[in-house]
Amino acid sequence: MILPFKFCRWGEQYDGKGSSMKYTDKWAERSIGDGWAKWGDKWDEHFDVHRHGVKQGETWWEGERGERWNRTWGENHNGSGWLHKYGRSSSGEHWDTHVQQETWYERYPHFGFDHCFENSVQLREVRKPPRTL
Repeated sequence: MILPFKFCRWGEQYDGKGSSMKYTDKWAERSIGDGWAKWGDKWDEHFDVHRHGVKQGETWWEGERGERWNRTWGENHNGSGWLHKYGRSSSGEHWDTHVQQETWYERYPHFGFDHCFENSVQLREVRKPPRTL
């Protein structure tokens, strides 16, 4: 068996006024017998300064013989205290409901260089170059 290949990409954008966009996309594959098994998930969210926005995503799997499964989901946020949640899967699951829940999202960046530096052993091990006159 060959070890799995893994891939990931993510991003965040903030306008400095309270709106944001975030996403991630992860997937992997592994050799099994005469084929490859593959799986992954992705999601994104977009919010404006008034707490209106959408979160949506997908989880999927593909077997070495070509069999497939996926689930998609979403949430609509309109700032009213109610969320519209919906989704479905290739195996027959489905939902479409409204729930009372406050909207939460990161309006501003929640990390910076200092946070990254404090949480990265490798970054802290980089030595400063000598100062030349």
